[in-house]
Amino acid sequence: MKKLFKILGIMLGVIFVALVGLFILGCIVGTDEESEGEIYTYKPEVISEYQPLFPPWGQTDESTITDAMYYDTIEEAIEHDDTLAKSDEESNKDANMLNHISEILHTWEGKEYVTVYYRAENLDHSKQGFVLAKCRKKDFDGKIKYAYINSQYVIARPNSKYIIHFEEDIGSSLNLSDAMQDLNPTFPDTRFVCGYAHNKNIYSLKVEGQEPDGILELDIYGRTMYFWYYDDLKSDKAGASLSYTVQRAK
Repeated sequence: MKKLFKILGIMLGVIFVALVGLFILGCIVGTDEESEGEIYTYKPEVISEYQPLFPPWGQTDESTITDAMYYDTIEEAIEHDDTLAKSDEESNKDANMLNHISEILHTWEGKEYVTVYYRAENLDHSKQGFVLAKCRKKDFDGKIKYAYINSQYVIARPNSKYIIHFEEDIGSSLNLSDAMQDLNPTFPDTRFVCGYAHNKNIYSLKVEGQEPDGILELDIYGRTMYFWYYDDLKSDKAGASLSYTVQRAK
């Protein structure tokens, strides 16, 4: 088992380095930034073609899913999966925090899959998780049941610090969006893109001239965070090659 975790750790390291490399590449060669008044504009100099990536970690091999792995509700499907509990070492100390949905914040429905965005919280309220989780749907004699597939999450604490320049952080989210299509319940028909911001100017965001399909306001320990998303961003450019504008933070 230790050998397996070591191999998985090496794989994760390789993927992480590759993603960081893409991000650094975008920062180095795509630095055509303009400031007209209060508007921040990013126009990359190098344009690459969009190619969705599928990280190998945290995935459930769908060929191994049996009928017994389907549950009546999304909450039950997530609660009974052990992937989330093992993904964060500290979660085991908090009664598998990430497996227990405190609040569903948004749901995206597809024909075969559903993706939920939810808040999880530990027992003493000192830590929160914000999770995107995808489940497979199956009809059992007219009753739809759900099986957990995969997820990604971020952890927030009362002393969590925000990135100072939220304008550049948007670019980081776009760079990594190509590796999030495994969470898209309507892939390959659509291109799902999302990210976080700590400034209300995110409402002025336009990526390739398109406004977000939604922006969720999150109260996190008395501070407001914003989760923005595109159900289907229309562009054939890679995430690192997407241009965007946003009103600068004061």
